[in-house]
Amino acid sequence: MEFWYLWFIIMLCCIIIPASNARKIRQIRRAKQNRNKRKLGGMTMNELIKSFIGKNVILYGYSSGTEGTITKIEDNWIEVEDKKGKKHLVNIDYVSRIQEYPRKK
Repeated sequence: MEFWYLWFIIMLCCIIIPASNARKIRQIRRAKQNRNKRKLGGMTMNELIKSFIGKNVILYGYSSGTEGTITKIEDNWIEVEDKKGKKHLVNIDYVSRIQEYPRKK
């Protein structure tokens, strides 16, 4: 086992790196599927999200979450304003869950 580092490099290239990219690939595929459903008229996500305009919400994406107040919705984008007054644009295709922020917290 004097060349253990070679085995480590081989394992890194064959297993670890492709496994980390698989999550990104699944996210892109899911977004494409959502876009295709929306084009066919199967999804009306904008109408559902319009009930949250003006409320403090938490938007959960595939990799992170955003907290703030939804100010407007146009096409496939949500404009969120956080507590500091910064505005963020979030693509609806990458939103997995929207939760109204609990007021007592």
